[in-house]
Amino acid sequence: MEQRVASIHDLQDGQMKQVKVGELPLLLARVGGEYYAVSARCPHYGGPLAEGALHQCRVTCPWHHSVFDLGTGNLLEPPALDAIARFDVRVDGEGVFVTVPEGATGKREMPMCARAAADARLFAIIGGGAAASTAVETLRQEGFAGRIVMISAEDRLPYDRPNCSKDYLAGTAKAEWMALRSESFYEQHGIERFHKRVISLDVPARKIVFEDGSNLSPDAILVATGGRARQLNVPGSQLPGVYTLRSWDDTDALIGAIQSATNIAVIGGSFIAMEVAASLQHRGAHVTVVAPERVPFERTLGAQIGTVFLHLHEQHGVEFRLGHSVRRFSGTPHLNAVELDDGSMLKADVAVVGAGVTLATEFISGIQLNQDGSLDVDEHLLVADGVYAAGDIARYPDPYGAGRVRIEHWRLAQQHGRAAAKAMAGHGEPFTGVPFFWTRQYELSLGYVGHATQWDETIACGDLGQNDFTVFYVKDGRLLAAAGTQDAELAAFSELMRTGQLPAPDYVRNKSAAELMKLLHAPVTSPT
Repeated sequence: MEQRVASIHDLQDGQMKQVKVGELPLLLARVGGEYYAVSARCPHYGGPLAEGALHQCRVTCPWHHSVFDLGTGNLLEPPALDAIARFDVRVDGEGVFVTVPEGATGKREMPMCARAAADARLFAIIGGGAAASTAVETLRQEGFAGRIVMISAEDRLPYDRPNCSKDYLAGTAKAEWMALRSESFYEQHGIERFHKRVISLDVPARKIVFEDGSNLSPDAILVATGGRARQLNVPGSQLPGVYTLRSWDDTDALIGAIQSATNIAVIGGSFIAMEVAASLQHRGAHVTVVAPERVPFERTLGAQIGTVFLHLHEQHGVEFRLGHSVRRFSGTPHLNAVELDDGSMLKADVAVVGAGVTLATEFISGIQLNQDGSLDVDEHLLVADGVYAAGDIARYPDPYGAGRVRIEHWRLAQQHGRAAAKAMAGHGEPFTGVPFFWTRQYELSLGYVGHATQWDETIACGDLGQNDFTVFYVKDGRLLAAAGTQDAELAAFSELMRTGQLPAPDYVRNKSAAELMKLLHAPVTSPT
């Protein structure tokens, strides 16, 4: 079906809008005088691409920052796994026409090569999370036709781990939504899944030894083992009723435990902890949060945003014991109370600890680990000859000037997985991914672009009281990061950071998304 969707006067260069052909929503964009038509919705969670950022032929989803190529529809940046459909555009007089084939859908699988028996190489990926699952797909997309083995001690298909503390825990996402791919997908693309526990990796020898005594000596290895939830080192931490949350199994165990619980204590002010508090409160539980900070996220996002979340949780009935830590968990034989550092007792049938992770790298030998267990990698995610590391365990050179950094973001782990796989396949480029994460608690979604562990000042734009804001983080006269609820601003900020077009801090005061977007289509300078 061909249909007129716009006039040539409707869009200026660098603009886009959503249109329809029949019942199918499309994104129409104009770049360099050419018109492009692609699917209007991101295949990750359905984000409206027309509300994102457009830079040259890159369109960034406003929700979770998947990036697509308008010319091909191909995926450029996760968290989406699939490409979007592209449609033919024709200009006739003043009309812009788009042709949509019968039965067309909004997404398609990225092109992948087939397994070839003649290619005797073996690549092994240790891990089954974000970096690992993205890497195995990228290897096939990059033309690697050898044997691929994905090794994980967790006996599950790769799944949407962020949902473990969000919608799935809250009861608003079904179990069948959690798996990222089907078993048949991996079989179709010749990706072997080993449910085995690795007990040692000799890096110089590239030798993997499994718990059952078997071993592998691959041509290349990607280590993407992430971390394990850290338990508090206090008396009673092993009591029945004290939980951590890192995996799908952890979430299922917690859902089962709260069915008979009256009082739930959430320990920590981390993103996992606060998402758990919101999800359990949504299920009707009575939740009390214990954390040493004055407000949640004070060290990561600052007091302004922390106060927004504090008030949001209080409005939904969550109680807080801030400025306190846990002295012990009490109960016989099951948890019934949490003793705080001031000696007060908090009734609790269930406690959930959100105190960060311990990196899962203790099995690695033949190379020096950092004090926190991380591995130093180069700009290609390379640790040593033929061995790569990605995700939470990788300390990598930040292309945006922060030195070596280690960042525990789901999307960054996926970006690492793509970059490492390209390097393994012989198509590597220096890693330039812009960090981004998101959290959703109740009705509030917040995104964070960039990386700032310290800052001299923050610049708040919008209205924090109405949950409509962007906060910019400034260090030594430079913008380092931005956090907030204004999706378009954050998408534009991400592209400006990637292209080296971030303005001076004073420029962003009271600027709208439209004004930031204009910078994407200006010459590469640094406006003041």
